[in-house]
Amino acid sequence: MSKSWPRKTSRWWLLLIASLAALALAAGCDTQPAGPPSQARVAQVVDGDTLVLEGGLKVRVLGIDAPEMEKQGQPAEFLAHKSRAALKEMTLGQTVRLEYDRQRYDHYGRVLAFLFLSDNTFINAELVRQGLARVYFHQPNTRHREDLLAAQREAIEAKRGIWLKLLNQDEEYYPGNRSTLRLHRPGCPLGAKMAPANRVDFRSLKEAYLQGYSPCRSCRP
Repeated sequence: MSKSWPRKTSRWWLLLIASLAALALAAGCDTQPAGPPSQARVAQVVDGDTLVLEGGLKVRVLGIDAPEMEKQGQPAEFLAHKSRAALKEMTLGQTVRLEYDRQRYDHYGRVLAFLFLSDNTFINAELVRQGLARVYFHQPNTRHREDLLAAQREAIEAKRGIWLKLLNQDEEYYPGNRSTLRLHRPGCPLGAKMAPANRVDFRSLKEAYLQGYSPCRSCRP
């Protein structure tokens, strides 16, 4: 008995030390940053759907797609500068409230957020309503889908902003993917990969956009 006691005591102390270390590690984890902020001041506006918060955190405005600014030798898309100016006017120097969906970051490391002003103006929807962006839903982030889609339908019917040009058809029909809500040209390789059960053909671009479909970034219908 006397010989085995020190060994048992050593094991007991090792277990105690390991338990205390685990508790210390857990406590340390609790003090780490809790993720993106619930509100912050806007320091810079990059384009119509991207901005930078004070502290350098870049935010991709969720659920919309604004016209592209000029890059890599390509000219700016129709109303890209006006879209950026509108977002800048609404947010630059303002403290905005950020709401999140199921995914909080994209593959570029940008925060994905719905933005609101202090008077509860829904910035994402306001850009769409003005015809300076269109809806761009990406599963599983569809929290404000109906609000954004209502804003787009209003802009389409009024032919505001980008809708002066986006309804011009140059194909007989456009295959849409019910799963991704992406719209393709008939010969698009990405469109050809969709499951037959997910395919729906639109004879009208307007009808596709009214239902919340967005153009494929490859074939760009």
